[in-house]
Amino acid sequence: MALAKFFIFRVVSKFFLSVFCTFNQNFQTMTTTRREFLKSTTGAAIVAAIVPASATLISWKQKTKKMSVKTLNVVAIVETSADKAEELKSVCLGLIEPTRKEEGCISYDLYQDTTNPGKFTFLENWKSKEHLDVHLKTPHLVAAGAAFGKITTKEVIVLMLNKLT
Repeated sequence: MALAKFFIFRVVSKFFLSVFCTFNQNFQTMTTTRREFLKSTTGAAIVAAIVPASATLISWKQKTKKMSVKTLNVVAIVETSADKAEELKSVCLGLIEPTRKEEGCISYDLYQDTTNPGKFTFLENWKSKEHLDVHLKTPHLVAAGAAFGKITTKEVIVLMLNKLT
């Protein structure tokens, strides 16, 4: 595999160097014949066709995760003051493991804002609205909701999104 990567890198780098030199030379003299232009651009088209194929070859071990077009995406944002950020973070992290085990949960990830340490965002993906409704009634989320009421400084923002593309 390493040899294939090295070979592809050598071929691509030599090609781009030759194309750059041709274009640089033509640019300096400001004369490009049709034949020279086609020679350079045809090679670029070949490399453009090879590079994506080689990228696929190199990453053959990666498993693709297929998601249904009809999944429900949820963005939930909770925010508190800087002095209560760690307390809110602890409550949010406590939701991750039990929620990921729920039926219908495709993904459930937590992010912390880089500029505001008291702001946390959940990015969720559910198989259906029905699965989300069951999630909203689970004991761990009800308990977290009660804790959010005491910790958060702003109302919890929840966006339910359908993927268009």
